[in-house]
Amino acid sequence: MGGTIAKRPQALGLLFTAITMFAVLAFGLCRPANNWDLIGYVAAASSADGHRGADLSRVTFDSLGAAVDPSTFQLMTQQDDYRRTVFSDPVSLSQQLPFYRIRVAYVRTLRAIHAATGMGYPKATHVVSAAFAALSVLLLAALCREVGVPLVAVPVIAVPAGMLDIASLSSPDAMACAFALLALLALLRRSGWLVVVAAVLPLVRTDFVLLSALLCAHAFIDYSRVRATVAMAVAVSTYLAVSHGAYGWLTLFNMSFIHKSPYPATLAPSHAFGDYLRPYVTAAMGLAMHPQGAIYGLGIFVAGFGRQPDEALADRTRFIGLLVLPAVFVVIHLVLFPAASFRFFVFAASAIMVWLMARVSAPAGR
Repeated sequence: MGGTIAKRPQALGLLFTAITMFAVLAFGLCRPANNWDLIGYVAAASSADGHRGADLSRVTFDSLGAAVDPSTFQLMTQQDDYRRTVFSDPVSLSQQLPFYRIRVAYVRTLRAIHAATGMGYPKATHVVSAAFAALSVLLLAALCREVGVPLVAVPVIAVPAGMLDIASLSSPDAMACAFALLALLALLRRSGWLVVVAAVLPLVRTDFVLLSALLCAHAFIDYSRVRATVAMAVAVSTYLAVSHGAYGWLTLFNMSFIHKSPYPATLAPSHAFGDYLRPYVTAAMGLAMHPQGAIYGLGIFVAGFGRQPDEALADRTRFIGLLVLPAVFVVIHLVLFPAASFRFFVFAASAIMVWLMARVSAPAGR
Protein backbone atom coordinates (compact mmCIF):
# COMPACT_ATOMS: atom_id res chain seq x y z
CA MET A 1 0.00 0.00 0.00
CA GLY A 2 2.79 2.44 0.99
CA GLY A 3 4.69 1.63 -2.19
CA THR A 4 1.63 2.37 -4.30
CA ILE A 5 1.18 5.75 -2.63
CA ALA A 6 4.87 6.58 -3.08
CA LYS A 7 4.69 5.76 -6.75
CA ARG A 8 1.81 8.13 -7.41
CA PRO A 9 3.79 11.40 -7.10
CA GLN A 10 6.55 9.89 -9.23
CA ALA A 11 4.07 8.87 -11.94
CA LEU A 12 2.44 12.30 -11.76
CA GLY A 13 5.84 13.95 -12.11
CA LEU A 14 6.69 11.87 -15.17
CA LEU A 15 3.31 12.78 -16.66
CA PHE A 16 3.91 16.50 -16.04
CA THR A 17 7.34 16.23 -17.61
CA ALA A 18 5.98 14.44 -20.69
CA ILE A 19 3.16 16.96 -21.09
CA THR A 20 5.61 19.85 -20.79
CA MET A 21 7.97 18.30 -23.34
CA PHE A 22 5.24 17.75 -25.91
CA ALA A 23 3.72 21.19 -25.24
CA VAL A 24 7.08 22.85 -25.85
CA LEU A 25 7.67 20.74 -28.97
CA ALA A 26 4.20 21.48 -30.35
CA PHE A 27 4.48 25.19 -29.59
CA GLY A 28 7.78 25.44 -31.45
CA LEU A 29 6.47 23.55 -34.48
CA CYS A 30 3.02 25.13 -34.65
CA ARG A 31 3.79 28.67 -33.50
CA PRO A 32 7.21 29.55 -34.95
CA ALA A 33 8.20 33.16 -34.35
CA ASN A 34 9.64 33.59 -37.86
CA ASN A 35 12.12 36.07 -36.37
CA TRP A 36 14.57 38.01 -38.51
CA ASP A 37 17.42 35.57 -37.80
CA LEU A 38 15.54 32.97 -39.84
CA ILE A 39 16.76 34.76 -42.98
CA GLY A 40 20.34 34.82 -41.77
CA TYR A 41 20.47 31.11 -40.93
CA VAL A 42 18.79 30.09 -44.19
CA ALA A 43 21.34 32.22 -46.04
CA ALA A 44 24.23 30.75 -44.04
CA ALA A 45 23.12 27.18 -44.78
CA SER A 46 22.51 27.99 -48.45
CA SER A 47 25.91 29.67 -48.68
CA ALA A 48 27.52 26.51 -47.27
CA ASP A 49 25.75 24.63 -50.07
CA GLY A 50 27.67 26.75 -52.57
CA HIS A 51 25.23 29.54 -53.43
CA ARG A 52 26.72 32.99 -53.87
CA GLY A 53 25.69 36.54 -54.78
CA ALA A 54 22.38 36.98 -56.54
CA ASP A 55 21.84 33.21 -56.55
CA LEU A 56 22.17 33.12 -52.76
CA SER A 57 19.66 35.93 -52.41
CA ARG A 58 17.20 34.20 -54.75
CA VAL A 59 17.47 30.82 -53.01
CA THR A 60 17.18 32.37 -49.55
CA PHE A 61 14.10 34.45 -50.21
CA ASP A 62 12.43 31.82 -52.38
CA SER A 63 12.77 29.42 -49.44
CA LEU A 64 11.36 32.04 -47.10
CA GLY A 65 8.45 32.80 -49.41
CA ALA A 66 7.55 29.12 -49.63
CA ALA A 67 7.58 28.74 -45.84
CA VAL A 68 5.64 31.78 -44.63
CA ASP A 69 2.42 33.50 -45.65
CA PRO A 70 2.56 36.63 -47.86
CA SER A 71 1.88 39.06 -45.01
CA THR A 72 4.70 37.58 -42.91
CA PHE A 73 7.04 37.66 -45.91
CA GLN A 74 6.15 41.31 -46.47
CA LEU A 75 6.81 42.13 -42.83
CA MET A 76 10.14 40.28 -42.76
CA THR A 77 11.48 41.90 -45.92
CA GLN A 78 9.89 45.36 -46.09
CA GLN A 79 9.43 46.54 -42.49
CA ASP A 80 12.26 49.12 -42.59
CA ASP A 81 15.14 50.34 -44.75
CA TYR A 82 17.51 47.78 -43.29
CA ARG A 83 15.31 44.82 -44.19
CA ARG A 84 14.43 46.24 -47.60
CA THR A 85 18.12 46.64 -48.43
CA VAL A 86 19.05 43.12 -47.30
CA PHE A 87 16.17 41.78 -49.38
CA SER A 88 16.95 43.76 -52.53
CA ASP A 89 20.77 43.82 -52.54
CA PRO A 90 22.70 40.50 -52.64
CA VAL A 91 25.81 42.32 -51.41
CA SER A 92 23.98 43.37 -48.26
CA LEU A 93 22.72 39.83 -47.64
CA SER A 94 26.24 38.45 -48.07
CA GLN A 95 27.56 40.90 -45.50
CA GLN A 96 25.13 39.50 -42.91
CA LEU A 97 26.61 35.99 -43.15
CA PRO A 98 29.47 36.42 -40.63
CA PHE A 99 26.86 36.92 -37.90
CA TYR A 100 25.28 33.53 -38.60
CA ARG A 101 27.75 31.04 -40.03
CA ILE A 102 29.74 31.08 -36.77
CA ARG A 103 26.91 28.99 -35.21
CA VAL A 104 28.56 25.96 -36.73
CA ALA A 105 26.63 23.16 -34.98
CA TYR A 106 23.27 24.80 -35.68
CA VAL A 107 23.96 25.45 -39.37
CA ARG A 108 25.37 21.96 -39.92
CA THR A 109 22.34 20.41 -38.21
CA LEU A 110 20.07 22.37 -40.56
CA ARG A 111 22.04 21.11 -43.54
CA ALA A 112 21.97 17.52 -42.27
CA ILE A 113 18.18 17.61 -41.91
CA HIS A 114 17.83 19.17 -45.36
CA ALA A 115 20.11 16.56 -46.93
CA ALA A 116 18.38 13.64 -45.20
CA THR A 117 14.75 14.68 -45.68
CA GLY A 118 14.65 17.37 -48.36
CA MET A 119 13.01 19.67 -45.81
CA GLY A 120 13.37 23.38 -46.57
CA TYR A 121 15.75 25.33 -44.39
CA PRO A 122 13.07 27.54 -42.81
CA LYS A 123 11.11 24.49 -41.63
CA ALA A 124 14.34 22.84 -40.50
CA THR A 125 15.04 25.80 -38.17
CA HIS A 126 11.60 25.26 -36.60
CA VAL A 127 12.24 21.55 -36.12
CA VAL A 128 15.71 22.00 -34.60
CA SER A 129 14.60 24.69 -32.15
CA ALA A 130 11.47 22.81 -31.07
CA ALA A 131 13.33 19.51 -30.69
CA PHE A 132 16.18 20.95 -28.63
CA ALA A 133 13.79 22.94 -26.46
CA ALA A 134 11.89 19.71 -25.74
CA LEU A 135 15.23 17.99 -25.00
CA SER A 136 16.01 20.87 -22.64
CA VAL A 137 12.83 20.07 -20.72
CA LEU A 138 13.96 16.46 -20.38
CA LEU A 139 17.39 17.56 -19.14
CA LEU A 140 15.69 19.96 -16.74
CA ALA A 141 13.75 17.00 -15.34
CA ALA A 142 17.01 15.08 -14.97
CA LEU A 143 18.48 17.99 -13.01
CA CYS A 144 15.41 18.02 -10.77
CA ARG A 145 15.73 14.30 -10.06
CA GLU A 146 19.44 14.68 -9.39
CA VAL A 147 18.83 17.14 -6.56
CA GLY A 148 15.53 15.77 -5.26
CA VAL A 149 13.12 18.35 -6.69
CA PRO A 150 9.73 16.77 -7.53
CA LEU A 151 9.16 16.45 -11.28
CA VAL A 152 5.78 18.17 -10.94
CA ALA A 153 7.89 21.34 -10.71
CA VAL A 154 9.18 20.94 -14.28
CA PRO A 155 6.47 23.06 -15.98
CA VAL A 156 6.68 25.62 -13.17
CA ILE A 157 10.37 26.05 -14.02
CA ALA A 158 10.28 25.63 -17.79
CA VAL A 159 7.69 28.27 -18.65
CA PRO A 160 8.97 31.33 -16.73
CA ALA A 161 12.56 30.42 -17.60
CA GLY A 162 11.70 30.79 -21.30
CA MET A 163 11.54 27.30 -22.81
CA LEU A 164 8.54 28.22 -24.98
CA ASP A 165 10.36 31.27 -26.32
CA ILE A 166 13.46 29.40 -27.48
CA ALA A 167 11.29 26.63 -28.95
CA SER A 168 9.69 29.11 -31.35
CA LEU A 169 12.80 31.05 -32.39
CA SER A 170 14.85 30.27 -35.47
CA SER A 171 18.12 30.47 -33.57
CA PRO A 172 20.65 28.20 -31.84
CA ASP A 173 19.39 29.21 -28.40
CA ALA A 174 17.44 26.00 -27.74
CA MET A 175 20.45 23.93 -28.80
CA ALA A 176 22.71 26.00 -26.55
CA CYS A 177 20.28 25.60 -23.65
CA ALA A 178 20.26 21.82 -24.04
CA PHE A 179 24.07 21.58 -24.15
CA ALA A 180 24.42 23.90 -21.16
CA LEU A 181 21.94 21.88 -19.09
CA LEU A 182 23.75 18.70 -20.10
CA ALA A 183 27.02 20.24 -18.87
CA LEU A 184 25.44 21.17 -15.53
CA LEU A 185 24.02 17.67 -15.16
CA ALA A 186 27.50 16.24 -15.79
CA LEU A 187 28.89 18.66 -13.21
CA LEU A 188 26.41 17.49 -10.56
CA ARG A 189 27.29 13.86 -11.30
CA ARG A 190 31.03 14.64 -11.38
CA SER A 191 31.12 13.02 -14.80
CA GLY A 192 33.99 13.25 -17.24
CA TRP A 193 31.47 14.31 -19.86
CA LEU A 194 31.56 17.78 -18.30
CA VAL A 195 34.84 18.68 -19.98
CA VAL A 196 33.71 17.13 -23.29
CA VAL A 197 30.59 19.31 -23.43
CA ALA A 198 32.59 22.34 -22.29
CA ALA A 199 35.02 21.78 -25.16
CA VAL A 200 32.31 21.77 -27.84
CA LEU A 201 30.08 24.58 -26.52
CA PRO A 202 31.68 27.24 -28.78
CA LEU A 203 30.49 25.25 -31.80
CA VAL A 204 26.92 25.84 -30.67
CA ARG A 205 27.25 29.50 -29.69
CA THR A 206 30.62 31.25 -29.73
CA ASP A 207 29.66 33.40 -26.72
CA PHE A 208 29.19 30.20 -24.70
CA VAL A 209 32.98 29.94 -24.55
CA LEU A 210 32.35 31.95 -21.37
CA LEU A 211 30.46 28.99 -19.93
CA SER A 212 33.22 26.67 -21.15
CA ALA A 213 35.73 28.71 -19.16
CA LEU A 214 33.59 28.60 -16.01
CA LEU A 215 33.00 24.86 -16.30
CA CYS A 216 36.65 24.12 -16.95
CA ALA A 217 37.71 26.34 -14.04
CA HIS A 218 35.43 24.34 -11.74
CA ALA A 219 36.72 21.03 -13.12
CA PHE A 220 40.31 22.23 -12.73
CA ILE A 221 39.80 23.12 -9.07
CA ASP A 222 37.49 20.26 -8.17
CA TYR A 223 38.70 17.05 -9.74
CA SER A 224 40.67 16.94 -12.99
CA ARG A 225 43.31 19.52 -13.82
CA VAL A 226 44.63 17.74 -16.90
CA ARG A 227 41.24 17.12 -18.53
CA ALA A 228 40.06 20.63 -17.65
CA THR A 229 43.17 22.19 -19.19
CA VAL A 230 42.83 20.15 -22.37
CA ALA A 231 39.10 20.95 -22.64
CA MET A 232 39.72 24.68 -22.19
CA ALA A 233 42.46 24.59 -24.81
CA VAL A 234 40.10 22.85 -27.24
CA ALA A 235 37.27 25.29 -26.46
CA VAL A 236 39.48 28.35 -27.01
CA SER A 237 40.97 26.89 -30.18
CA THR A 238 37.49 26.09 -31.48
CA TYR A 239 36.30 29.60 -30.62
CA LEU A 240 39.23 31.19 -32.46
CA ALA A 241 38.79 28.95 -35.49
CA VAL A 242 35.04 29.52 -35.73
CA SER A 243 35.37 33.27 -35.14
CA HIS A 244 37.96 33.71 -37.90
CA GLY A 245 36.47 36.12 -40.41
CA ALA A 246 33.63 37.15 -38.10
CA TYR A 247 32.94 40.76 -37.18
CA GLY A 248 34.50 42.15 -34.03
CA TRP A 249 32.85 43.26 -30.81
CA LEU A 250 32.52 46.91 -31.91
CA THR A 251 30.63 45.98 -35.07
CA LEU A 252 28.40 43.54 -33.22
CA PHE A 253 27.64 46.07 -30.47
CA ASN A 254 26.91 48.87 -32.93
CA MET A 255 24.73 46.66 -35.12
CA SER A 256 22.78 45.34 -32.16
CA PHE A 257 22.29 48.48 -30.09
CA ILE A 258 23.25 51.65 -31.95
CA HIS A 259 22.81 51.52 -35.73
CA LYS A 260 21.74 48.48 -37.72
CA SER A 261 23.53 49.05 -41.01
CA PRO A 262 22.66 46.87 -44.04
CA TYR A 263 26.39 46.94 -44.84
CA PRO A 264 28.13 45.91 -41.59
CA ALA A 265 31.46 45.30 -43.35
CA THR A 266 31.84 49.07 -43.79
CA LEU A 267 30.07 50.18 -40.62
CA ALA A 268 31.74 53.09 -38.80
CA PRO A 269 31.43 52.56 -35.01
CA SER A 270 29.92 55.33 -32.93
CA HIS A 271 32.28 57.47 -30.85
CA ALA A 272 29.57 58.80 -28.50
CA PHE A 273 29.89 57.44 -24.96
CA GLY A 274 26.14 57.66 -24.41
CA ASP A 275 25.50 55.27 -27.29
CA TYR A 276 27.41 52.58 -25.41
CA LEU A 277 25.88 53.36 -22.02
CA ARG A 278 22.24 53.40 -23.14
CA PRO A 279 21.98 49.63 -23.88
CA TYR A 280 23.01 48.83 -20.29
CA VAL A 281 20.21 51.00 -18.92
CA THR A 282 17.74 49.36 -21.29
CA ALA A 283 18.95 45.87 -20.33
CA ALA A 284 18.68 46.66 -16.61
CA MET A 285 15.11 47.92 -17.06
CA GLY A 286 14.23 44.90 -19.18
CA LEU A 287 15.66 42.52 -16.61
CA ALA A 288 13.67 44.18 -13.84
CA MET A 289 10.43 43.56 -15.75
CA HIS A 290 11.24 40.06 -17.05
CA PRO A 291 10.37 36.82 -15.16
CA GLN A 292 14.05 35.94 -15.21
CA GLY A 293 14.73 39.07 -13.15
CA ALA A 294 12.60 37.69 -10.31
CA ILE A 295 14.42 34.34 -10.55
CA TYR A 296 17.86 35.97 -10.26
CA GLY A 297 16.64 38.22 -7.46
CA LEU A 298 15.37 35.24 -5.47
CA GLY A 299 18.62 33.39 -6.09
CA ILE A 300 20.66 36.31 -4.76
CA PHE A 301 18.37 36.72 -1.75
CA VAL A 302 18.45 33.06 -0.75
CA ALA A 303 22.20 32.81 -1.32
CA GLY A 304 22.82 35.92 0.74
CA PHE A 305 20.27 35.65 3.50
CA GLY A 306 18.94 32.11 3.47
CA ARG A 307 20.26 28.96 5.07
CA GLN A 308 23.84 28.45 3.91
CA PRO A 309 24.85 25.35 1.91
CA ASP A 310 26.29 22.48 3.89
CA GLU A 311 29.98 21.67 3.61
CA ALA A 312 29.06 18.29 2.15
CA LEU A 313 30.48 17.77 -1.34
CA ALA A 314 27.09 17.21 -2.97
CA ASP A 315 25.55 20.33 -1.46
CA ARG A 316 28.56 22.49 -2.37
CA THR A 317 28.55 21.11 -5.92
CA ARG A 318 24.86 21.97 -6.30
CA PHE A 319 25.50 25.48 -5.04
CA ILE A 320 28.30 26.02 -7.55
CA GLY A 321 26.73 24.24 -10.52
CA LEU A 322 23.15 25.44 -10.21
CA LEU A 323 23.64 28.94 -8.82
CA VAL A 324 27.17 30.31 -8.94
CA LEU A 325 28.26 29.34 -12.46
CA PRO A 326 24.92 30.24 -14.16
CA ALA A 327 24.75 33.57 -12.29
CA VAL A 328 28.34 34.49 -13.14
CA PHE A 329 27.69 33.59 -16.78
CA VAL A 330 24.66 35.92 -16.88
CA VAL A 331 26.60 38.78 -15.31
CA ILE A 332 29.63 38.49 -17.61
CA HIS A 333 27.44 38.04 -20.69
CA LEU A 334 25.37 41.14 -19.88
CA VAL A 335 28.52 43.18 -19.26
CA LEU A 336 29.91 42.19 -22.65
CA PHE A 337 26.60 42.21 -24.53
CA PRO A 338 23.73 44.01 -22.72
CA ALA A 339 20.88 42.53 -24.72
CA ALA A 340 17.38 43.09 -23.33
CA SER A 341 16.49 39.71 -24.86
CA PHE A 342 16.96 36.91 -22.32
CA ARG A 343 16.91 33.91 -24.64
CA PHE A 344 20.63 33.43 -23.99
CA PHE A 345 19.96 32.73 -20.32
CA VAL A 346 17.17 30.15 -20.30
CA PHE A 347 19.52 27.46 -19.01
CA ALA A 348 20.75 29.77 -16.25
CA ALA A 349 17.26 30.74 -15.10
CA SER A 350 16.23 27.07 -15.17
CA ALA A 351 19.25 25.95 -13.14
CA ILE A 352 18.78 28.67 -10.52
CA MET A 353 15.10 27.76 -10.13
CA VAL A 354 16.08 24.12 -9.61
CA TRP A 355 18.56 25.21 -6.92
CA LEU A 356 15.94 27.37 -5.22
CA MET A 357 13.42 24.53 -5.16
CA ALA A 358 16.06 22.11 -3.90
CA ARG A 359 16.83 24.48 -1.02
CA VAL A 360 13.14 24.85 -0.19
CA SER A 361 12.44 21.13 -0.33
CA ALA A 362 15.57 20.07 1.58
CA PRO A 363 14.99 18.83 5.16
CA ALA A 364 15.34 21.64 7.72
CA GLY A 365 18.20 19.87 9.43
CA ARG A 366 20.42 19.79 6.37
